[in-house]
Amino acid sequence: MTVSQTAHSGHPRERALVFSTDVSWSLEQLGPYVSQGLGIPYERLLQAFRPATAADLPGILDLRRAVIGNGCWWDDEAFVRWRYFNAQIAADPTPYWVFEKGHEIIGGMGLEPVVLVVDGQAHNATRTLDIMVRPDFDGRGLGALMNMVIFKHYPITLVTGSNRRSHKLISRMFEQALEFRVWKMLVRSRDVVERHASLGPLTGPAAAAGDILLSLERTLRRKRLPPHLELRELSEFDAHVRTLSREPEGEGQIVVRRSPEYLNWRFAHNPRCKYRILGGFVKGRLVGYVVTRLNLARPNPRREADIADWLAVPTIENGVSPLPFLMRAAVDQLVQDGARLVRCMAFGASVAPLMDASGFRRRPDERLPFFVRASVGALHKRLASGEGWFLTSCDFDVE
Repeated sequence: MTVSQTAHSGHPRERALVFSTDVSWSLEQLGPYVSQGLGIPYERLLQAFRPATAADLPGILDLRRAVIGNGCWWDDEAFVRWRYFNAQIAADPTPYWVFEKGHEIIGGMGLEPVVLVVDGQAHNATRTLDIMVRPDFDGRGLGALMNMVIFKHYPITLVTGSNRRSHKLISRMFEQALEFRVWKMLVRSRDVVERHASLGPLTGPAAAAGDILLSLERTLRRKRLPPHLELRELSEFDAHVRTLSREPEGEGQIVVRRSPEYLNWRFAHNPRCKYRILGGFVKGRLVGYVVTRLNLARPNPRREADIADWLAVPTIENGVSPLPFLMRAAVDQLVQDGARLVRCMAFGASVAPLMDASGFRRRPDERLPFFVRASVGALHKRLASGEGWFLTSCDFDVE
């Protein structure tokens, strides 16, 4: 979802107001300026930013319409109810905060509580999502204020993505730890043929020939499935994924812990996009999975699909990893579904070898920054080092 990227306010006036001289502005220093800009008494400023309740839903939807516009391809009310008012990810307080002026909601911020495992130690953390300020109040420091308040409540905060306007502001409040990398695989050639060659009536035959070559390349990369590895499509995750999620946890590693409740909420019960889950099993034990999506409900003229998430044990037998087999089978499913291009956005030491072996090609110009902030200095330094992280599109906002 792009709103969570664009809504990190980066208005020039806001940047000058907050961080013109020192990156260590405190909430107490910023508050009086925002109070003056919004016309809200300082003593009431922080009270105006609070966890949302179900009664706030109409105001939240009004705010989102003001920021997003009326061009949603999804049912936004159903999405917000699922995203922030869903018992499966119930949190106290509610994972959506609103800023109220008078009786109107003029700002909001979505949160996603996660368990971040750092060098084998579990920590409660939160992702910030859908940060929005009503356009007529933009540039008055409200976005920065909301971030600072949230950080006082949640001592480990993760932010994925920025844009030209917001990058400098986010960089002053958080520290960039790394960048997601992007790989792509062309699986249907028609779009490329039409863009790079004017063949007229020969476009169809040329695209068909290109598709044969692409299919042949995928076939040549395919290896015989290990005899004990069984691949099957899943409708949802069960408790086995909890055990699998512990595999990458350990010294030198930073991962977000998965659970069946979280993954089913995120993928199996998502009202805005259909996902497919492919699991790998050895003698009934889950040894890996890959989650994909091909969203044709939104504008998607290139029919671009995504590898949304994956996890697997390192090896199953004779040093063989189950992940390349899962990845190739997942791509085959997407081709059958009508995908023309498959994208994978991720970060981790093992990602590049997997992508190369699976036939994906790195897109060096396509990157997405990832920011962190932790209240404990040693932990912040560890997170900001960028070492040992494993992240997939699952660690970004939902489609």
